[in-house]
Amino acid sequence: MKSECGPTAYRLGILGSSNIAAPAILEPARYVRTVSVAAIANRTFEKAAKMAEAYQIPYVAGSLDELLELDGLDGVYIALSNELHTEWAVRALNAGKHVLVEKPIALDVEEAERLRNVKERLSAPKLAEGLMIAFHPWQQALKSIVASGQFGQLHRIETRITVPAKDRHAGNYRSVKAKGGGAFADLGCYWLQFLQTLVGLQPREVTAQSTFDGPDGCDWTFQAALKYANGLEAECLTSFEQPFRASHTLYFDHTVLTIPDFFRPVKGFYKIKIRHDLPDNRSTLCEFEPMNYYVNQLEAFAEIMSGQRAEQLEATWERVQMQSIIMAEAQQHQVYREANHQ
Repeated sequence: MKSECGPTAYRLGILGSSNIAAPAILEPARYVRTVSVAAIANRTFEKAAKMAEAYQIPYVAGSLDELLELDGLDGVYIALSNELHTEWAVRALNAGKHVLVEKPIALDVEEAERLRNVKERLSAPKLAEGLMIAFHPWQQALKSIVASGQFGQLHRIETRITVPAKDRHAGNYRSVKAKGGGAFADLGCYWLQFLQTLVGLQPREVTAQSTFDGPDGCDWTFQAALKYANGLEAECLTSFEQPFRASHTLYFDHTVLTIPDFFRPVKGFYKIKIRHDLPDNRSTLCEFEPMNYYVNQLEAFAEIMSGQRAEQLEATWERVQMQSIIMAEAQQHQVYREANHQ
């Protein structure tokens, strides 16, 4: 729709004033001319008003429902607590609004199925999950490298995503099981999206384990591995108690490639590098100009709203299902361990 930002600008509302709203939407909107933030709502009005003042948001709705009823909005960004993502995505879609929902789009397969059913009934509104790393070209570049065979066969992928918890995430959804708490629920989605793009999510075998010794029985360190029919093995370690690291390491016949610190572009405009990681070869194979993941994501959402880019929801549902399978495997493994140690 037309607005003061130009003939193709989309007017967005924000549901929720959580900390992620600023880096994910409000700051990137300064760089994306195809969108403007026109309204915000939060369950606590004062918090929404404070954010509106800080970022010059024109309108503060009195409630989440009021925001969805605004005629002048094309879409919404959902930054509510995890257990509310699916509920409010459904409400927004039913209100005729395009939806960008912060990850996770759903806590389990049942919630994902509810969203799928709504999308099958409604043809107009678009839906996308805010999994920001998916909107950077480094993954497609790496996929092309794998497909080219220039370094031989890819045998193993090792991923480590470890982000130390401050104060054990006290008062944070990450320490509440019913809100999608735990390291794997919070961080494992980045691994699954990466694997899905690179080699698919159809493993022959799934293994996973955790002691689930975090607050509220959440997993504070979680290990998972997928084995594929062609012999490829993909392993991941996620943790809230080990030193910070976010890296992928790929082992080929003739080289080892690494993507070090792949989270860095969440903090601003930074380069991503694909590097050789051999004792005699530490050179950079591919380097991308400085980008911001959230700017890329907001630009992509504008393209999704306009129909220029596909929603790719089948991939989204597949990730939710695989994450549920892996978590169930770890829980079953822990039950078995406890039963055999009694």
